[in-house]
Amino acid sequence: MGIVLAPSRGLRASLGSDRITQYDAPVGCLVVNPAGVDSTLAWPETRTNLVVAIPPDVLSELALQEFDLGNVELQSPDFGTVDPVALGIAQRISVELTGKAISNELYLDSLVTLFSTHLLRTYTSRMKQLPSPKGGLSAKSARRVQEYLREHFTEKVHVAELAAVAGISPNHFIVRFAKTFGMPPHRYLVNLRLDMAEELLAAGEVSIAEIAYMAGFSDQSHLATTMKRYRGKTPTELRFSQ
Repeated sequence: MGIVLAPSRGLRASLGSDRITQYDAPVGCLVVNPAGVDSTLAWPETRTNLVVAIPPDVLSELALQEFDLGNVELQSPDFGTVDPVALGIAQRISVELTGKAISNELYLDSLVTLFSTHLLRTYTSRMKQLPSPKGGLSAKSARRVQEYLREHFTEKVHVAELAAVAGISPNHFIVRFAKTFGMPPHRYLVNLRLDMAEELLAAGEVSIAEIAYMAGFSDQSHLATTMKRYRGKTPTELRFSQ
């Protein structure tokens, strides 16, 4: 899937045939290229867009979990079709990938899950219109997820595995988690990592670089950037303020 982030003129494209279509692509223009379908695309000038590639088996599994449908196939919209919902998610992905800070993997995973669910809901003809989740997690599911995160917060955590722990589909998990805890899963994970880092900083027995690794950050700079953003101080400032 490709979504246009800045207007692009004079695109020449084909999808599934030899017929070439020339069109101007406004912001939010979405192109869906199903797996196994030949396509071509040529452009006369630099273009700005986001490309999201989702393995067919992953998409099929998501369709089964979210909509109880197997063997789904995406249908490509007409060239030039604008999708505001897909654009909003794509812009958030782009900001996360191009920012100065290291990308939050669970946040990106959540955005791609939301993006994929939207595509399935919008561009699959057999889709059942199931109601959106309204409530939060059950007390039992919330407790299981909390325990799982406390045990694994220093590791790479994915939406699908958290949803499995909660016993619900990935898209419903993202929505219900936020309603239960007042924040999205990636923010909850960041808080757990920062809490651990602050405890180790207060103890003063381990170097900041080691603390970053122990708390699940990629390096000392990643810890410093994240802590400054969410706690208002750097690790060094916190250590010497004790």
